[in-house]
Amino acid sequence: MKILLIVKSKHNDNTLKIAEAMSEVAPVTVTELENAQFYKLNEYDIIGFGSGIYYGKHDVQLLKFVESLDNKAIYTFVFSTSGSARFDKNNKKLIKLLESRNKVVLGSFGCLGFDKFFLFAICGGINKGHPTIDDFDAAQNFILDIVEKYNSLKA
Repeated sequence: MKILLIVKSKHNDNTLKIAEAMSEVAPVTVTELENAQFYKLNEYDIIGFGSGIYYGKHDVQLLKFVESLDNKAIYTFVFSTSGSARFDKNNKKLIKLLESRNKVVLGSFGCLGFDKFFLFAICGGINKGHPTIDDFDAAQNFILDIVEKYNSLKA
């Protein structure tokens, strides 16, 4: 099994840290969005798409990348880090976009991330210390669940 994680992690590398935690327990290759064009997506069993959340949605460049995908059915999942705990709502747009491109979405993960964007910088940021060990553990359990779901669908 091969899993590719395509990550756009701009400000504090919160999302990249989550992707790297996932790679510790599953056969994952992590690449930043800017390098995704160098990978043959059809060579991977599962592709995860993740970024920080900006104004309630994933990074615009990641959304544009997903919009450019062909309509070939592939297994995917979504992940994010955010200053707010509205993970399901935040991940919804990317999930719908993937589904509109004929992708099978196996799951969605989100956790808090240290956020010092704009007004939060004045007070030194919010969610200091995030992602935490518990967030990394949750991300690792999530990727193992994704692998299990995939294996049960392919059995």
